[in-house]
Amino acid sequence: MSLSANNAGPQIGDRVLGGSYTLLEQVKGSVGSSRIHIGRKGVCRYCGCSDAAKFKNVSHTFPESLGNKWIVSLDECDGCNKIFSIYDDALSNSVSPFLTLGGVKGKENKIRQTGRSQGASVLSRQAPHTPSRISVLLRGVNASEHVFADPVTGKIRMLYPVAGVPFKPLHAYKALVKMAIALLPEDELENYKNIRAWILDPNDNSCSSLLEVGLSFASVGNAPPLAVGVLLRRTVEHDVRPRIIFVFSAGSVCLQIYLRSDSLDDKLPFDRPGILSIEWSNVIVGNTGNPIRLNYGAPIHMDWRLVETSAQPVESVTLDFCPTTCVGKFTPNFRKSL
Repeated sequence: MSLSANNAGPQIGDRVLGGSYTLLEQVKGSVGSSRIHIGRKGVCRYCGCSDAAKFKNVSHTFPESLGNKWIVSLDECDGCNKIFSIYDDALSNSVSPFLTLGGVKGKENKIRQTGRSQGASVLSRQAPHTPSRISVLLRGVNASEHVFADPVTGKIRMLYPVAGVPFKPLHAYKALVKMAIALLPEDELENYKNIRAWILDPNDNSCSSLLEVGLSFASVGNAPPLAVGVLLRRTVEHDVRPRIIFVFSAGSVCLQIYLRSDSLDDKLPFDRPGILSIEWSNVIVGNTGNPIRLNYGAPIHMDWRLVETSAQPVESVTLDFCPTTCVGKFTPNFRKSL
């Protein structure tokens, strides 16, 4: 399955989705977008707070650290925003290499570095070059084990280990749930009371079943500045598939989860991996005015139920390039235990 989202409006329909899902909600921002406000002002959709004095902060619907400069929620109180910032940090850490390689500008327009400056492996962006240059620093390694040349084609392959930035998978998963709930129409909120309560407590780890996340990527070395969130709802009410799927893409990263309802997903086998298989695409308008399609490809499947701190999923990055043309491609290599 594939979907598109562009500045001319969504190009989503049964023909593309095979009749299984229809578009429930979509919000997107990119370069040139004005600020987009979602939600109804005055009552927090997460905890129900209605104290006007507790809505002073700007609450980004999607994490600013993932490049979202445009979309903010009016119905997220300061207390919930403080809790959700913990989850946002975990999610940002989980995709840290993509943010660095893509040059994603987060808070204060800074591009995050992956790995400590004195560590064995560091990915960073060197400013003030335009575009900024990717810098890779490896210490204590044998170059012959990381650089390979093809004697026939002349092409070069470089394999870069990536620092295992720590993150809490369960917190990163809750960040995706929070974003999905932010987009839910008000008449759907009653169907998701349990999971709304679950994300309000960062210490609530009461989930023993699979928490599946689909991760895919596009244009790793040159991430476009965009943030797109979409809710899809199944067309057959009692079908054996997730009722609502949330797909979020930021720059070169695409993540998807299914949002568990209180009672409308009873037939879904939660412990069966591989349910999430949407091959997402976004269409944006380039500097020349021509459309550019970003295809994120088939997702890999991860289980983010773990409470313990883990290393981010990318173990290394392969760079294949032609020294004559300087044209190259980055490919992330994922850890075996996802």
